[in-house]
Amino acid sequence: MKKIFWFIIKFVVVLAILAVAGYYSFNIIMSGFVREKSEVLVPDLQGKNLVECLDMLSQSKLALMKDGSEFNQDVPAGIVIRQVPPAGMNVKEGKVIKIVISQGGEIVYVPDLKGQTIRSATISLRSLGLVLGELTKKSSAKYEEGIVLSQEPPAGSTIEKDSSVNVLVSNGAPTDGTVLMPDWFGKSAEEAKKWAIDENYEVKVISKRTTLANPGEVFKQSPKFDERITKDTKITFYVADEKSALVLEDKTFEYVVPEGKENKRIRLVLSDEGGERDIFNGIRAPQTTISVPVKVNGKATVKVFINNVSIEEIEF
Repeated sequence: MKKIFWFIIKFVVVLAILAVAGYYSFNIIMSGFVREKSEVLVPDLQGKNLVECLDMLSQSKLALMKDGSEFNQDVPAGIVIRQVPPAGMNVKEGKVIKIVISQGGEIVYVPDLKGQTIRSATISLRSLGLVLGELTKKSSAKYEEGIVLSQEPPAGSTIEKDSSVNVLVSNGAPTDGTVLMPDWFGKSAEEAKKWAIDENYEVKVISKRTTLANPGEVFKQSPKFDERITKDTKITFYVADEKSALVLEDKTFEYVVPEGKENKRIRLVLSDEGGERDIFNGIRAPQTTISVPVKVNGKATVKVFINNVSIEEIEF
């Protein structure tokens, strides 16, 4: 019995010695592996594109990981803005270098300023991170003083945030005797023709089929409204014929902003037989319902943009 007891004691002691020896042997081996990895200097990746980064890091036996991206007006898209660890730091071979990539300048859609006052236009631009640029004035028979007549870039186009939008603003009706062409769009062709004859202008009426107006209405004119005219000016009215039809249906388009943690910029673009036009452009919270009354000409679809990215196209 005593022999068995001492045998067990010796066996346990041997196992303990082997365990301790194994532990220290493992540490010695792993330390050897660690010591085999050389230290290298982290290269400067800032200002480089991804291909250049991969080339530089492969030479230093380092790894690369994209750690995010952000808008930056001063750095072109696809270029490294910053890195971790920083350039010049000593690290072991195989270390992962994290980088943040520029998305370039933030892109926004230009709002429609036509018909707005200067103050209202300035507020609209500021809300989108844009600024009012060059302001030019022109006389107008249709719009009172201080109303925006046109803009550059046009509504719906995309430009970088902090860019300027130039506007042409009404200076009111001319006071020097200059005569400006009235706006006859959508009005009776008979009324337009009578005005031209009464004012002793040479007038021509061309009848065409169109979806821009109802029969007997002017859908195009030459000269354009607010252009200067004289007694020698020849005027042409393009009139919708009897087969024309402008069918506008009163509808309401509703859209629910997708779920998420942050507010989103929503842009809704209606496309029908009359062309494309913005019906909504603004920032809304997740799960908010956007309800927009619209007039639709024929078959229509609505393109949905979220944070300036086209998401879907919804058919009415």
